This record gives sequence, structure tokens and C-alpha cells, in this order.
Amino acid sequence: MPLTVAKALKLEIFRNCRLLTGQAGLHNEILWVNILEILDDLSHIEPGEFLITTAHGFSSHSEVVQQGMIELFAARKLAAMAIQIGYYLKEIPSSFIHFSEEHNIPLIEIPPEVSFKSLTRALMMELLHNEQPERVPSSSAGRHLEEQANEMKTLWEHLVAAKKPADMDVELENYNLNLQDAIYTQTFAFQHGKEEKSEPAGKDILSSAQLAVLQTLRRENRSFLVGRGKDYVAVLIQSAKLENFLPAALAEVTGKLSEELVLSFPGCQIKSGLSTVHRDISWFNKALDESIKALQIARFGLIDRSQTVFFSKMGLYRLIMDIKDMDTLKEIYRDTIMPLVKYDCSSGGSLLSTLQFFLKYGSIKEPAAELFVHRHTMKYRLNQIEKLTNLSPFNPDDALQLNMGLHIFHYLKARNLLPTEA
Repeated sequence: MPLTVAKALKLEIFRNCRLLTGQAGLHNEILWVNILEILDDLSHIEPGEFLITTAHGFSSHSEVVQQGMIELFAARKLAAMAIQIGYYLKEIPSSFIHFSEEHNIPLIEIPPEVSFKSLTRALMMELLHNEQPERVPSSSAGRHLEEQANEMKTLWEHLVAAKKPADMDVELENYNLNLQDAIYTQTFAFQHGKEEKSEPAGKDILSSAQLAVLQTLRRENRSFLVGRGKDYVAVLIQSAKLENFLPAALAEVTGKLSEELVLSFPGCQIKSGLSTVHRDISWFNKALDESIKALQIARFGLIDRSQTVFFSKMGLYRLIMDIKDMDTLKEIYRDTIMPLVKYDCSSGGSLLSTLQFFLKYGSIKEPAAELFVHRHTMKYRLNQIEKLTNLSPFNPDDALQLNMGLHIFHYLKARNLLPTEA
């Protein structure tokens, strides 16, 4: 069953919201949720969208501008509009209510205490419940979005297979991409449920996620390409501006994409990996490889259980993932950490955690405080580690071997590849 505005307004989250006008449009079908803080660039409004806004700057708009805005919404077949009062607007202008009534656009007043996130989550959960993302959009704009996603997917596959991306300059230009500007890639994976070992999401979720990423980046006016792998959605982003690759800028775009996907797929865990920035598109496959590796580390929860892992922050895992011979990794593990694992398993000890915290801080005081043990206990445990491994945590070379072994232990354990004797 499609999600109509009337059905949406019956959700608990809308209990304190008011329908001001547009009863004739309550049968409108909701296809997507769009959040705009400022009602300035409305060029990306699409049919069936439920628009949520604070209407920042709206009070300065004349009635002529308000009328033009509503006429645009009507022409674009907006499903409904919800405006939050209390921040930038004390109340919604009567003229705007009148214009909305004239064009049968449901206009909803949101009180200050209702968060956009809660509204969006409730609507997207209802859309998922109605299997909305899995069906073909009924609007021409929706079909165009899917067509563009499919075209991008094809171009992405060609780019992956290309030995010389320079030969694809004409195709890339169609998507405002070029051969000169810097790039990075980000990959996303989806798992049903909130458990670490939940099942990966299927093709339907990946297809819907691809559309969500495409739509989000279109609103951001980015030069990008969206593609898909067997179990992930990926995006290439390009820019000529150096400031777009600064950590704060990368975090902003990454955050917007992640937030959009979390709101769109509330029943899923979403993990992502980010590549380093590369000088031009000829480095595409290297960038993609980096983001896939970072995604794998995120899936395993190996770096502070972060949902998003930057390849540049992977540390020793960068080296470990380049070692394809699992026997080599297992051998390093046996020579370093395995004696500690056996000791902890047989005695209920805490040598592994002791080593991990000591290597993290490089001293005794801080890890002792974090583990709630006396410093003498820390020293005793560290001496035990040296006796069992013949490697001293206080010696820089030995500490590096122990640290590598510890990372390999976590990596093999996450992949269920620990030697059976462990």
C-alpha cells in the first residue's frame, strides 16, 4: 500500500503537528523525504517529496515570492510541506497558507519540540514497511533518477575495467567529471539488524541506497559518480577546489551521506570506508581499493567500532591487508600473541588487554588507571608478557612486533581465521 499524506499524519510522531490547509491533497503519495533548512535552491524538488523545513529567511519573502514558490511546488507535484515554527518563524504567514490552499498542497505546522530526525525516521520506516524503495517510482522524475543511476552504474563498471581512464574523457564529461581534478571514493555497506554479525543487505537495499546517494549529492551540487559492487554502494567525488578535501569538508560530506542513509534505512547497520585523496581520476581504481579495504575494517569494527573508517587512519591494518598469504599472518600471530591468548584462556588472565592499553599509551600510569589496577600489577603483567613471548613491551622493536601481532590477532579473529590451536 502506498504511503499517502493522510496515512503519514496518523503516525504518532505527527500527534502534536497541525494540518493548516490542503485537505484536498491528503491523498498525495509520498515517495521520498527531503529536508531543506533554507528555501533558496528549489531546483531539485521532485514529485512525491515530503518537504520538511525551518523556512530560514522565509519571513523576508514577499507574497509574490511566496506565491511563486507554491506554484513551483504544485508544478513539481510536491506531496506535502511541513514547516517548523519557533526558530526562524513564530508563525506561518496567512498568505502562504492561502496559496497552499489554492494549489491543494498539504501544509503542516511542526512544533519546536519535534525533531527533523524523528520525523524523517518515522516516515522512512513507513516507506520501508510499504516496500516503497523497492518498487519502480511512478513519477517521470523518479524514473529519470533510476535511469541516471543505471547509466552511472554502467559507467562505473567501465571505469573499474578501464586500463586508461583517459580514454573515457567524453563519457566522464557527461557527468561533469574530468581527467585533471582530484578525487576520492567512499563505499557503503548495509546489514540487516543491529548485531555485528547481521546478514548483509540484498540487492533491493543496495539499489535504493544508490538512489539515495545520487539524490543527496545532486542537492549538494557535487561532481560525482555512483556505482555498486557485489555487496556495497560506492561514490566517486571530484573537485577542483583544494578546500573540499580538507578534513572538515570531507567529514561534512561524509556526514551528510551517512545521515541520509541512516534515516532512509533505519533497520540497517551502515558502515563506510573512505579512501585518501588522489590527484586525478587515473588513480580511481587505487582509490576504490582503499575505500573497500577501509569498509572491510569498518565492518569488522576493528578501529574503535567506528561506523566510518578512513583509509589514512587504518594504521597497521593497511600493511596487514596487503599481505595476501594468510599463512604468513598466522605465523606472525603464533610468534607473538598466541602465547598470551592461550594464557588468558587457561587462567582467566588479562594479558592481552594489558598489552593493548600499554601500547596505546606507551606508559604504565594511564593504562593502570583505565584497567583499575595498581602500577605494580601492570609491571608484573608486562613482565609476564615478556616471559611468555620473549618480546619486551618496553623495547621499541619488540613493541612493534607485539603491536603487529595484536592487530593480526584482531584481524584474523574478525575473519574467523585464527589457527585452531588458539
